[in-house]
Amino acid sequence: MPLRFKYNLQGLGPKEKQSEQKRIWLSRQMQDPESAERIRAQNRANKRAQRHREKMKALKNSQSPDQGAEPARFRRKRPATMSSEVPSTQHSTPIFPQSMSMDDNLIDPVLRSPAPPRYFISGILGVEVPQQSGTVTWADGRRTVLPCVINKGINICENNDTAIVRFLSEFPESKPTSNNVIHLKRHGLTRGQLQKSISEALSHNKPVIIRGSGSPSASVLDVEYLETNFGISPLMRVTIHDVAKRVKNFTYPHKQGTVQQFLDDAGDPSKIQCILDIPLSHVGLPPELQLLDHGLVYGWNQTTVDCPIRSGKVHPDNFTMKSWALLHQAGFVSYPHHDADGAITFVRIEIGIKFWVVFHPKHTLCRTALQKAQMLFSNFVNNRKEIMLTWSAEIVTLLDGDLLFQPAGQFHAVYTPKKSFVTGGHLHYFGSLHLTGLSRYIDAHKAQFLTNQVHNNALETFQRMTISLPLLSPNVGHLSASV
Repeated sequence: MPLRFKYNLQGLGPKEKQSEQKRIWLSRQMQDPESAERIRAQNRANKRAQRHREKMKALKNSQSPDQGAEPARFRRKRPATMSSEVPSTQHSTPIFPQSMSMDDNLIDPVLRSPAPPRYFISGILGVEVPQQSGTVTWADGRRTVLPCVINKGINICENNDTAIVRFLSEFPESKPTSNNVIHLKRHGLTRGQLQKSISEALSHNKPVIIRGSGSPSASVLDVEYLETNFGISPLMRVTIHDVAKRVKNFTYPHKQGTVQQFLDDAGDPSKIQCILDIPLSHVGLPPELQLLDHGLVYGWNQTTVDCPIRSGKVHPDNFTMKSWALLHQAGFVSYPHHDADGAITFVRIEIGIKFWVVFHPKHTLCRTALQKAQMLFSNFVNNRKEIMLTWSAEIVTLLDGDLLFQPAGQFHAVYTPKKSFVTGGHLHYFGSLHLTGLSRYIDAHKAQFLTNQVHNNALETFQRMTISLPLLSPNVGHLSASV
């Protein structure tokens, strides 16, 4: 269809000519899907800013009646969002469910939400981090140290890790009224209610935070604690991620060491390190939630007769990645990424605290556009403005005993303001395989930029889950509808 714009601009006045040139330019821009999406995002941001200015002007006028200002014009009330700062648009693709129902009495009410500590500085400066470390105040008033590694009198983290933490600190705290994160209360729920609530949320691409899943720990994070409670030997060989090495070469921040060496370095303010892959195959999910792991329960457990497991043919990651542990020193930040292999991730805070920042696109994106949107973070400094136009985020504060489930492909970042030990693992669930497929599509093209630990077990588990489909009980057979 020919364009309806006038390309013969002769005889037009300056204003008409300028108007036609703008229309022609816009038409050409809208023919490119990426440019069109960027223009629409900018338009939405402009409209929100205009509404905010009008609201502030109306409020100012209402507070000064003696100035003869016009009465404020009220707009139609919009549906409530998860918070005053975060839009309610759910991260989705055209195949994602757009809404979900949740029993209101399962949601943790605002008044019962834990009040997290406000400051995470005392006892850390000069002990776990350098005395000259900077601090940042987060959007809800909390105050933490900033990443700091001093080399020749200069903080070498200033333009990377420190900048990222300052950026993350601008996002609001997730509330129980959030439309993007489900907050559950553990006490008073039956096993079936808890499993159903978590599975529905994960299927609809919503993280789940369960408060009160354990009593706060009064233990000290040392060798004795790890060996007594989790069987982690201080002599265990591990791969340590070092921030100083990451600043020099982002792709290769690793060094070899032992758990004992890592804990010794935790008291050295000149270092910021973490361990991401401590196998804990004997721990796993809480007993009342173990049936959520469909890859293990149905994929592996129920197919061994039809498809015997032969020696040397199965990768050990199929079982070792079901449960692991993380050790972080104070000041470590994990850059925005999604977990590999399209797996659901669960984490439980044993000792310490995490600021878990979950990102959601502000508008619906196809998979190629979502991939490009995630790639914006690969050059955070230059793309910051576009990131703010494309993404919203909220911070889930995880304290001792809290349990978080994260859907497959969830884009997130994590900041550790004080020394922490976390247990967790990966699982696959029939009801969220549409998210698994999307995550693995992105991995196939950009895994080197957008994920952290890559493993080699996922395809074997998916094969087993496929074989198990005809064997599913009628009570769970409906889950295969999403495959």
